[in-house]
Amino acid sequence: MTTHQEILKDNTLDIQLLKKGYVIVPFLDEQTVSELKSFYYENHPQGHEGMYATAHVSDIAFRMKMNDFIKEKFQKGIDQYFQNCNPLGGSYIAKGKGAKGALVPHQDWNIVDETVYRSFNIWVPLVDLNENNGALMIEPGSHLWDFNYRSANIPFAYPEKEEYLWKDMLSLRMKAGEALIYDHRLIHASPENHTDEIRLACVFGIIPEGAQMYYYHKNENGDIEEYESNTDFFLYGNIFEGPKSLKLNRIVRYAEKQKEVAPTSEPKGFLIKVLKRLRLK
Repeated sequence: MTTHQEILKDNTLDIQLLKKGYVIVPFLDEQTVSELKSFYYENHPQGHEGMYATAHVSDIAFRMKMNDFIKEKFQKGIDQYFQNCNPLGGSYIAKGKGAKGALVPHQDWNIVDETVYRSFNIWVPLVDLNENNGALMIEPGSHLWDFNYRSANIPFAYPEKEEYLWKDMLSLRMKAGEALIYDHRLIHASPENHTDEIRLACVFGIIPEGAQMYYYHKNENGDIEEYESNTDFFLYGNIFEGPKSLKLNRIVRYAEKQKEVAPTSEPKGFLIKVLKRLRLK
């Protein structure tokens, strides 16, 4: 069972993050937003189709250049809101016009032992968000639905509920410079961008102090291999190639099981029961 680590300095926000899986806070001032946008476009003279992340480019020097600038601009906000945490790395996320930029409901990968720790992203749009340009959508409380493993070769646990999730998720009409701080287990998605302007954002990872980083990989037997990882692996390596050069820590005998997620026929009633059970009401 994951223990409650105090992550945010503001107790009210910290409890909301624990129970609902997310908070939205003012994070970057107008000048910093402008500087981040300018830096992106100076280094990306060509547009992008679909979804693009600087953390996934093959040029490591370029990847780190983007990371270092984002980290510099995020540091003030991290210091303002977080406690007892270690910052990881940052990336620009650009969503161009068209269906290729849509991001289906999913959860971010496990990067710590989630039976003990939680891990988080700070997601900051650099433009105002709305339903036309691919606003982020979330399922509040879904980080507590069930325990599961997630990585490059471990798929989303609830694919059969995608239609329900699209209908039930909350669309976040955030302003440029606001931050969505969310638990990596929180189900989220974003529809396509219908506008001609790139929906530009930055994302930055956070883990609690003392938390060992891990990379999880499903082997041919269906069991989960847990490898000791580190920030260098995620910043400098190709995380989609598997656990190359990482030390195997243990193998988890992980039997696939039916997940309890709200049926599409009665989504609201089931969700209320889930929230009551988790004491989120």
